[in-house]
Amino acid sequence: MYMKDLWTILVIFIQPVLWWGVIRTYLNYRKRIKQERKNYNTSIYSNNFEMKHFWTSLVVFGIIGSILTSLMGIYLAIPWIVIYEILIFINLLIIPGQFMAVLDFAVATGLTFLVDQMGWLSQFDLSDSQQVIPSYQNVLALLTVIVLLLGFYIKHYFGKHNSPRIFTNQRGTKVAGYLNKGFSIIPLLVLIPSNQIHEVINFWPVFSVGTHSFTLMILPVLFGIRMTVFKTMPNDLFHKLGNKILWVAVLGIALTAVSYWFPEISIYAILVLTILYLAVVLRVKMQDHNSDNWFDQAVNGLRVIAIRPQTPADKMGIKIGDLIVEVNNEAVHSEDEFYKALLDSPTFCRLKVINRNGRIKIVETAIYSDAPTEMGVEVFEVE
Repeated sequence: MYMKDLWTILVIFIQPVLWWGVIRTYLNYRKRIKQERKNYNTSIYSNNFEMKHFWTSLVVFGIIGSILTSLMGIYLAIPWIVIYEILIFINLLIIPGQFMAVLDFAVATGLTFLVDQMGWLSQFDLSDSQQVIPSYQNVLALLTVIVLLLGFYIKHYFGKHNSPRIFTNQRGTKVAGYLNKGFSIIPLLVLIPSNQIHEVINFWPVFSVGTHSFTLMILPVLFGIRMTVFKTMPNDLFHKLGNKILWVAVLGIALTAVSYWFPEISIYAILVLTILYLAVVLRVKMQDHNSDNWFDQAVNGLRVIAIRPQTPADKMGIKIGDLIVEVNNEAVHSEDEFYKALLDSPTFCRLKVINRNGRIKIVETAIYSDAPTEMGVEVFEVE
C-alpha cells in the first residue's frame, strides 16, 4: 500500500515538470540573447518569443488536445504516467537541448511493459476491469493525438525566428546554421482509475458512467524538437516537416481505429509510429544535409544571414540567404563598403540583391538620415 500511495502522490504533484519547463524556456531565451549580442553586438530578436510560444502553445494546443483526449476517453494507468513524467523531467534537466517528445512515449511504454512483466506493478492492474479498453491502446491513442498536434506545432512556430550560428564547413568556408529548439509543456486532460487516487485522497472528485468510475487528471506532455538547418530556408523545411508528421498522425489514427478490434497490436503500433516519426525527422534533416546551397560567405557580395524585425531591411523584403551585390549603385564586398555606400546617400537606400534562386531584384526605401547603420541586416564579419 505504501508504494501505491507514493506513486499516486507523485502523479498529483508531478506538475513541477511544467514549472521547470518555464525555467528552461527563460534560460534558452537568455542564452540566445547573450550569444546574439556577443556575435553581432546587438540582439536580432529582442523580444522573448520563446516564452510567448511556450504559453500560447500551452493554451491553444492544451485546449485542442484536451478536447480530443476527452472525446476519445483516453484512460491511463498511474505507473505509466509516473514513468513518463520522470522521463520528460530528466529530459529537461539533464539533456535540455534535446526534446524527445515522441521517443519519451515509446520508452515510457516499454519500461512500463517491462516492469509489469517482472511483476513489480502487481498492485496496479493495467487491464483493470474498470477500463473500457486496454491501457496500451489508450497510450496509442494519446500518442496519435501528440503526433497530430506536434505536426501543427512545428508548422506554426518553427522557422520564423532565425538566429544564425557561424560554423566552418569542410572546405573552410564560413557558413550560417539556424538552430531551432522550441518546446512547450502541453497540459492534456486524461482519465485515470478513480480508486488509485480516491483511496489516498478521499476528497478527490470521482465520476461514474455506468459501471465504470474514473477521475480527471491534467497530464503535462512534452512538445518540441531540435534541429539545425544549414542549406534550406528554415520556414520551408519546417513546413515540410510538419506536413510529413501530420501524415504519420493519419497513420496513427488508422492504427488506433484498428486497435479497437485488435487491441493486441497496440504496443507494436506505438513502436511503428515512433520509428516512422524518427525516420521522417531524419529524412528531412538528411535532405538539408545533402543539398548544395549553403548559407555561406560570398566573394561577389554580402550574404545576408539575419534580418532584424521592423527594420528597413525587413520592410524591403530582404530574406536570409540573399546576396547584396550593390548599394546605391556601388558594388560591395564587405560590411565596411556596405555602410560606406549607405552614408553616401543617408536618407535613401537602393539595393541590388540576388536571391537563393539566382533571381535579381531591386529594392529601395527611405531611411532616417541619422541612422543609416540601422538597416537591420546581419552579414558575415570579415576577419
